[in-house]
Amino acid sequence: MTEENANTFAPSSLADAFKRVIGLKEDLPTEKKNEPPKPVNPVASANQLAERCRLYLSSSDVNKIREAFRYADEAHLGQYRNSGDPYITHPIAVAEVLAGWHLDAQVIEAGLMHDVLEDTGITKIEMSEKFGIVVTELVDGVSKLDKLKFSSNEEAQAESFHKMLLAMSRDVRVILIKLADRLHNMRTLGAVKPHKKFRIAKETMEIYVAIAHRLGMYSVYRELSDISFSFMYPRRYRILQDAVRKSREKRRIVLEQVKHEAADALARNKIRAEVEDKEKGLWRVYSKMKERKIRFSEVLDVHNFRVLVPTREDCYRALGVIHASYKPVPGRFKDFVAIPKSNGYQSLHTTVLGPKGIPVEFIIRTHEMHHICEDGITAHWLYRDRNSDDLQSSTQAWLQSLLDIQRQSGTSLEFMENIKVEIFPDRVYVFTPKGRIVQLTKGSTAVDFAYQIHSDIGNACIGCRINGEPSLLTRQLHNGEMVEIITGPKACPNPQWLATVRTGRARAEIRQYLRQLDKDGSTELGRNLLNTVADQQHLSLKNLTDSNWERVWKSNGFDSKEGLLSAIGTGQKDPALVLHLLHSASTAQQVATEIKSPILNLKGNFKLAPCCTPVPSDDEILGHYIGATNTTHIHRKGCSHCQRGFRVDPENWHEQQWAPDVKRVYACKLDVEVSDTHATLELITSAIAQQQSSITGFNMIQLSPDVARLMLTIQVSDSRHLQKIINAIRAIDTVRLATRHLESDLKMKPVDVEEEQ
Repeated sequence: MTEENANTFAPSSLADAFKRVIGLKEDLPTEKKNEPPKPVNPVASANQLAERCRLYLSSSDVNKIREAFRYADEAHLGQYRNSGDPYITHPIAVAEVLAGWHLDAQVIEAGLMHDVLEDTGITKIEMSEKFGIVVTELVDGVSKLDKLKFSSNEEAQAESFHKMLLAMSRDVRVILIKLADRLHNMRTLGAVKPHKKFRIAKETMEIYVAIAHRLGMYSVYRELSDISFSFMYPRRYRILQDAVRKSREKRRIVLEQVKHEAADALARNKIRAEVEDKEKGLWRVYSKMKERKIRFSEVLDVHNFRVLVPTREDCYRALGVIHASYKPVPGRFKDFVAIPKSNGYQSLHTTVLGPKGIPVEFIIRTHEMHHICEDGITAHWLYRDRNSDDLQSSTQAWLQSLLDIQRQSGTSLEFMENIKVEIFPDRVYVFTPKGRIVQLTKGSTAVDFAYQIHSDIGNACIGCRINGEPSLLTRQLHNGEMVEIITGPKACPNPQWLATVRTGRARAEIRQYLRQLDKDGSTELGRNLLNTVADQQHLSLKNLTDSNWERVWKSNGFDSKEGLLSAIGTGQKDPALVLHLLHSASTAQQVATEIKSPILNLKGNFKLAPCCTPVPSDDEILGHYIGATNTTHIHRKGCSHCQRGFRVDPENWHEQQWAPDVKRVYACKLDVEVSDTHATLELITSAIAQQQSSITGFNMIQLSPDVARLMLTIQVSDSRHLQKIINAIRAIDTVRLATRHLESDLKMKPVDVEEEQ
């Protein structure tokens, strides 16, 4: 997104507020004018590629690569990129990246021809006759599905990603070609039309950045995430970039002192170590600020050093030397050497207080660990060392798990939803009773653990013990806990688990079981779940009338009460939300019969404005009289519609007051931002029920794979009742933001709200 586009959608006050968060007062840096691109000679670039490949491949392999270049060059003849360069310059650049990873000739051939099947008239049969089945399958694996018709862009993306992952599970080299392709496209994204930049950058951040991280390719991860950040939020990127640069300049002398002191201390203790400056990616810094809701000055690991030593034992010796030289910050030590991350990453992390109390992070690892960290699975080709072979095996096991999830997913969109939680990096490590380490997505429950062990155990689990003590199956697990699953012969999966499980495998297995239920079985299960939730939230179902039920099942698109219950039983509808809708339907009916007189001191009819949903105890309200309908619309004074209308038509706007002793319920809208949608929704509905309220409307926007914004319509008696509900919601750990809808017109929203695109 260009700066002009960003200004169109986001007010300058948001950028100013973000500047205050990170401690900047200067004006935004001006954007440099684009220099005219230098002309590219494809033949010269192809010759450079051949010479690079000759360093580690045979002459016959290099000749095959030259032949693939000529084939692709002829196929793309007459095609140009947005920059004006011949299109063939892109496949050459992709092949250059692959050659830099020392991949084999087949991969580089496929990299040169990766767009031939998609963008030209050449068929798979023609290509396979000339270059063989293996190369052709690699090319096909990264080709898009443009020739198929889909109902939506989301479905098209899901189908394409689905196909890519299946090809990747057969040959991991497919994703390496795709990452190289995306890397060069992002490097040249400046030439793309403005309206496409944000979409491409967002897709890169959600999918390819995450895959690069999962494969341990941190150099690719850093570059892709920072480029995506710069195009998604260009102003924030430049502000933060300037802040990091100024902070480093300000502390340059102190940082140089720490570097030399650490190197000298290690040498005195006879540890052969290399101490290097390490630049933290801007996206990593920004993500920490958002996640922890802190200022730039509070990020403790902006300035860090990498310490490379010969052996694993030297890692721990070096840690002792650094802790003896500087005071460590409590809670800031992590040991990824003893327990590596799922992508093979190994290092010791510690943050210490340097001179003048400046926090400095040290990352300690061996040279071998460093190769794995930077190059990930490509280290298998670059170095052929033992750890890269372990990572290769780990990657194959992960790809097999993707196939298992695919087999259990009903549609490509469902597969996409299940798979996203598998490719994002946050993990938790727990133990079986026999001491086996099990890696799970952060926030996973004992149900996730059971399905990770085996699908049959997950389907039959009825309880668990955590660290030897009985515990709820839906309780989130923490690092180092020992989990024991209790099973029963007649047990079956509970659809409510879908609200709390975090792994794609568990979600896919539960949904697969529920799809197999017949109509009667799913209806009975849905009825039992609704009764269970009603008991938990102390909301009775006994007083519901047939008209209450009909209002809810019709509004949700079903043809009967049984259809709604069946949807609950198969996990399509959340029982807690349905319960609230039923309860609110009953309450609305009671209100309609109890209220007989106007509740406001007004002549004529009145209507509470839906834009700001005023309620009793709101201090200042205005009425907008519309003569044509003899109706007065009541607004909160801070409402933006009210303020604009008062300026345009002040004669028909008048101050109003609530009538005393009004007893009824009012609809009010809330904006709630959550970091774990599935688990948090149940907690929110329960909190609202405990405050004697109900949800009458619900909508959700997914801001990122792990963050969603909920728009709730609830029933309240007055503003004091509303504030109690908001406080109860804010007390939930996974709630990032909870405000009254349109509160931004009364005061500025917290800075962590994203710029609108």
